[in-house]
Amino acid sequence: MKKLLRFLLIGLAAPALFTGCATHKLKNQTAHQKVQQKRIHEKLTKTDLADINKSWNRFITYKPDSLRDHWQSPNETIKLRTGDCEDISIAKMLDPALRKSFPANQLRLSYVHTPEGVPHMVLIIGKGDQSLVLDNLYDDIKSLAESGYEPIYQLDAEGHVYQNDIWLQAHPKFEKFEMILSQLDVASTN
Repeated sequence: MKKLLRFLLIGLAAPALFTGCATHKLKNQTAHQKVQQKRIHEKLTKTDLADINKSWNRFITYKPDSLRDHWQSPNETIKLRTGDCEDISIAKMLDPALRKSFPANQLRLSYVHTPEGVPHMVLIIGKGDQSLVLDNLYDDIKSLAESGYEPIYQLDAEGHVYQNDIWLQAHPKFEKFEMILSQLDVASTN
């Protein structure tokens, strides 16, 4: 990794070596890289989360599917740029900034009932009433309590199933979700 980083730095600095300002450019690149690394390791703010949520809500057009409980793979959703609430929530769960900023057990694909009792899927970050909801119905970030949603079950980014924030050790298989998680694992290792 260090060799790769050095190679990249040398490659970025090489043109400047011939213009006489290599030291200045190299210092600026190093400072920029430090800022980027800091952002990756810091927790995202509520404003950052709202920006991520809004970006996904604009990128993927909501389109209900005719199949009951059909979940597209993240690749399908991104390629088609359409999906229902499940597909949009899964795509948000795969966002690199979210995956790097929160533990996998804090990113939860959540099957909820709206205050009107309508089934819906959202991405919830955290646990309990203060957990944050990323929803395709609105761009702002609300706490679970503010949203009025009642979680029925949640699936975290490790494939665990929760009900009322309690891990269900004996749970039904969510084969489609496990396939999606395996795609995420492959993507994160490349």
